[in-house]
Amino acid sequence: MKINKTDKKELAEALGREFSAKDTFFATFKGMKFKDANGLRDNLRPAKAKFKVMRNTIVSHAITNAALKPGDDTVVCGPTAVVTMEDSNEITRVAKELMAFAKANPGVVWKGGFSSKKWLTAEDVLKLSRIGSRDELLSQLAGTLYSSIAQIRYVLDALKEQKEKGAAPAAVAEAPAPVAEAAPAPTPAPDQK
Repeated sequence: MKINKTDKKELAEALGREFSAKDTFFATFKGMKFKDANGLRDNLRPAKAKFKVMRNTIVSHAITNAALKPGDDTVVCGPTAVVTMEDSNEITRVAKELMAFAKANPGVVWKGGFSSKKWLTAEDVLKLSRIGSRDELLSQLAGTLYSSIAQIRYVLDALKEQKEKGAAPAAVAEAPAPVAEAAPAPTPAPDQK
């Protein structure tokens, strides 16, 4: 598709606004088939993320328009794919999809991206893909808190039962009496004559 300079400028400005408002990942690819790209688009749709193949000049100008500084100078070298996310809470879910896609399509190499306008390396994207989603992490936290509360309740019930039986709780040790510090001796008042 042939586009003129004005169209390129408009696309770069629109994409720049998108880059400054959303988390973004960049990739290069070789030999990716159209049906594979559509499969990735379908997999990213539930996470409210979009996959696009863009011209390097448009991506380069968009990064400049968004006042972003990529940590990799090769971001816009070779064929460039861009993934933008509507919901930043889905970043780990999107990273998982991207890494799974790269594993199935060895010609795809994720270069990094921006999260909250900070550059993420390809290694950072890989690390994100290994973290659970926000919902998974919240579920784990809730399970841990519930388990801790259940253990505390068990201990309190055991202490209450011991107290009702009249026995002193074995787990509670008497604290030593605080040692009083010796007050300095008052200085004698000078004799008045």
